[in-house]
Amino acid sequence: DIVTFSKKMQTGGYYSKPEFLPDLPYRVFNTWMGDPTKIVLLDAILKVIKRDNLLSVVEKSGEVLMSGIRDLEAEYSALINSTRGRGTFITFDAANPKLRDDIVKRLLTKGVQSGGCGVAGIRMRPALIFQPQHAHMFLDRLRQVLAETK
Repeated sequence: DIVTFSKKMQTGGYYSKPEFLPDLPYRVFNTWMGDPTKIVLLDAILKVIKRDNLLSVVEKSGEVLMSGIRDLEAEYSALINSTRGRGTFITFDAANPKLRDDIVKRLLTKGVQSGGCGVAGIRMRPALIFQPQHAHMFLDRLRQVLAETK
């Protein structure tokens, strides 16, 4: 019915069914909606996504990532659980918030940027150019961190 977008799309906005449109112009506004030159950037980004077939890359890389994290989840079930997501936007939970923070910090010392999400979640938000070999690199480092914790 309504789709919103921002930041990663280089501009902010929404689109919807006609019946959801505001009666008056500028009833909905934010700082990301004020720069029409960003549409030029977005157009170039969309062309690269299509040209390089990046959505297919995301699908393949996401399968490697999801499968690998689930394998680690089975091996280290006392440490991580509840792997979920779509494509390469994946989250898994640590057993507790302190462990989550520790895993995120130790991944960073191994060159991997991840982030906390919610109470105990660790989220992955890699760029569209993230390839299956990058997923294997991440999984190797996550395995190292989990093994050091066990």
